[in-house]
Amino acid sequence: MLFNWLWATLPSEINRSIFDFFSFGHICMGIVVFALLSLISTLRNLIDPNNFKVKMSHWFAFLIGTIIFGIFWELIENTLVYEWGLKYQNRQDSIVNAIFDIILVGLGGLMCLGCAYLLYEKIKKYEFVLFYIFDSLTFILFYVIYLVLQI
Repeated sequence: MLFNWLWATLPSEINRSIFDFFSFGHICMGIVVFALLSLISTLRNLIDPNNFKVKMSHWFAFLIGTIIFGIFWELIENTLVYEWGLKYQNRQDSIVNAIFDIILVGLGGLMCLGCAYLLYEKIKKYEFVLFYIFDSLTFILFYVIYLVLQI
């Protein structure tokens, strides 16, 4: 019974357990939000290439922004999406599931932050494309896992 509390093995346990197939979708969300926030900053810096600076404080701000987005998404998902009848099996997430969904969005952002940290010297030298390649490949990996588990 404890395993089912941790990982949803039956459709009735989805949105109730800590982890379900939607968990991988939340990791994907964190990757995409972090990448979009950093892309906005990158594009702004490309407009003025003489002023191109990437600071680690920016990357941490992107992580905080990703987590805040995850919180807002859970609020919207469990209010508006639920009221519109678009929620899976038309039921709200349990509190534990919603908290872990936010943590998983943050984990997706944290993976991107780790990549940014590893590539920090290269990103300073305009080789930021490596960061977006990593983000894209990581997103594809978790999205494929999400699709496979959804079946």
